[in-house]
Amino acid sequence: MGRMKIMKKPQSSRFFQRPATKTGWWAGGLAIIAMLMLAMNNLGLNPFAQITTFDPSFLVTAYDLTMFSCLIGSIVLGVIALTGKRERSWMVCLFMVPVLVLVVAVTFLLFERMTYSGRVEAVPTPDANIDRMAVIYDDDGSPDGTSALLFLLSEPRAEVKAVSLSYGEAHPQVYIQHLGWMLERYGYGDMPLGAGQDAPLAGDNRFPDPVREASNGFWGFAPASADQTYPVQDSAELMVKTIRQSGEPVTLFVSGALTNLAQALQMETGIRENIAAVFIMGGAVYVPGNLNDLLSDTENTVAEWNIYADPQAASEVFASGLNLYLVPLDATNQVHLTRQDIGVWRKGGSIPDFAADIYDSLMGAWGEDEIEIWDLMTAEIMMNPGHCTSTPLRLEVVTAEGNTQGQTRVVEGDANVNVCLEPDGEAIKQMLGEVFSSRK
Repeated sequence: MGRMKIMKKPQSSRFFQRPATKTGWWAGGLAIIAMLMLAMNNLGLNPFAQITTFDPSFLVTAYDLTMFSCLIGSIVLGVIALTGKRERSWMVCLFMVPVLVLVVAVTFLLFERMTYSGRVEAVPTPDANIDRMAVIYDDDGSPDGTSALLFLLSEPRAEVKAVSLSYGEAHPQVYIQHLGWMLERYGYGDMPLGAGQDAPLAGDNRFPDPVREASNGFWGFAPASADQTYPVQDSAELMVKTIRQSGEPVTLFVSGALTNLAQALQMETGIRENIAAVFIMGGAVYVPGNLNDLLSDTENTVAEWNIYADPQAASEVFASGLNLYLVPLDATNQVHLTRQDIGVWRKGGSIPDFAADIYDSLMGAWGEDEIEIWDLMTAEIMMNPGHCTSTPLRLEVVTAEGNTQGQTRVVEGDANVNVCLEPDGEAIKQMLGEVFSSRK
């Protein structure tokens, strides 16, 4: 009589038992680890994100990758244990939690994508207990300038009364339509819009055509619909009207050529009485200019683009007697944003998301992991002047043609400009993060 072969009973488990197989144990264990890591992230308890002695971005990325790997691993092993190993333990069934998390996340992203272009947000109700600054925004259609507008819309102390476009990186009449679309989408559809002349007061200094063509397409972001146009006034006239009608002194933010402001002052000099201050991003005082960033063959090494685009307008504004604050390349060269800095903004909703998208796009296009901030930094300093030590200087703008045209040159005499030379970069970046991340 031969030996009877003994059949081994396959391992299995019931719901209130522990897993009967290694696959089941791994599925349950990975699910628990993934849920704990996810909970720590959502509660702001990620231990690596709290590090301040060095840049923890690599460790934070490794943490996120580990969490995602645990999520996927628990799902794969859970399915195998449930279908192939006859596991029914509650611990194995925990893999359903990561499945639910992924389904909810994907559904939310798809919903956001489907409604992104057509959604119009509601404007937050201003806090009556906060002192607000009446602001006129005037930019030349740059990506950085657009992010500065998004910051001012997010800053509860800023009351943007008008949005204006000047000659510079963009064609004003084209780019203002993009801003009109953006403003309507974010709930500011009634914002007065202005566009200035597409030329300087004198001369013919202009940004290279590829730059201006890129601005026509809103720098690769969703453009305004060809079927939708927004009413636009002349910028100088809009400035004059807004300043005259304002019940409080207006602060001007200018991050492009000073053409529109110079024309407004020519139109009505009396508006100076109701202008609190003008914050200007432009100039290079003790550092080289930046024309060679876009013009490889230029011999002008002293001028900065915003001043160079219309030296005559800058010269007139500098001589106007207005309370001027200049944030030149001397200051902006010292402050850089990293991807980690930008990532913090995304906690605040779609407006900060767009600002972050702008800088992510610039970093990608330039192949950089960190980037200088110009217009956005100026907007932040306007709202928080204590974040930069200003030095009163007498500056004149070289208007004569030649290799120094557009230079902001220090000369003898009474100061006419307060120049930011020593910015507090950490305070500036922290405030950008606080404003953007808290906006809902």
